[in-house]
Amino acid sequence: MQKLRFGLIGFGHFGRHYARLLQNMPGVELVTIANTSVEMFAVNGKDLPDHIKKTTNTQEIFNDATIDCVVIAAPPSTHKDLIAAAIEAGKHVLVEKPMVTSMVEAKAVEKVMKKKKNKVFMVGFQYIYNDHVRYLKEHLGDLGEVKYVLGEHLYCGPFRSDIGSFMDAGIHDCAILEYLFSPGKITKVIGASSSLKKSKKDDFTAVTVTFQSGLAAHILTSWYWPEKVRKVTLVGDKGMALFNDRDETKLKWIKNSYPEWDRKKSSMFLHGMIEQPAVVPVSAQEPLLNELKHFIECVNTDSKPLTNIEFGSKVTRMMEEISGRLSKL
Repeated sequence: MQKLRFGLIGFGHFGRHYARLLQNMPGVELVTIANTSVEMFAVNGKDLPDHIKKTTNTQEIFNDATIDCVVIAAPPSTHKDLIAAAIEAGKHVLVEKPMVTSMVEAKAVEKVMKKKKNKVFMVGFQYIYNDHVRYLKEHLGDLGEVKYVLGEHLYCGPFRSDIGSFMDAGIHDCAILEYLFSPGKITKVIGASSSLKKSKKDDFTAVTVTFQSGLAAHILTSWYWPEKVRKVTLVGDKGMALFNDRDETKLKWIKNSYPEWDRKKSSMFLHGMIEQPAVVPVSAQEPLLNELKHFIECVNTDSKPLTNIEFGSKVTRMMEEISGRLSKL
């Protein structure tokens, strides 16, 4: 099979990881990297081999007929136009999250995609390709009926000039919710966001979202926080699970069912594994590697990606509705 030739747009915080992985994957060749700022090549491109072309003109990637696939890891505000240009140029597209910044933009992408139905389009929601999150999906029934979820994504930078912390980090939780539960219509949103400098971009958001399915999701995000926290907690009537991406033991599982109340007692305790949660051994690869492998497989087999345009639009709609109903502190 002929190698797939890749162009990469964006060589910053995340783009450099795509470049690192694409150089070492079988069946692909990274041909060109485009970044509007030449400084990033000096910062992140010291080890790039000479045969990879470096340019500040993204049009060079679109004009190169030998390039099959384009990875977009540029600022979110540029995604819509870059996606459209890549699709119109006949490229398969993998775009880093968020797919776009609004449903208006999502509709525009959908319109472009209808013209090029033979091209693969995928959104890079890396947590959907995390092997521990996949394990949660496969064993979700063991928790019984999941009543509430807590997503915590807190960190100290980087800060974005075009989106706030909720769009940057909360989108992970919304993608996980859609992947695990397909929770449907939002019925209630209670929460607020705040900015230290009173700008339009939030530095901190705390929100509770209730869905028609009965699921309640509590989401906490900040990009100005003293420690890095990446946790998702699931609580069901037959057990609980904790995914902690920052812990060496990434997945813990508590199988105690919620107790039946004895009216004669003033308090009740869970017994068994509550004090020592069961550690779940999961054979895991780097999520971004899994993501790229899935994209490449979809291109080679003409298959629909797990996180396709429909999935991306659902997450965009969820994010937009929640954001629009937040109070501002």
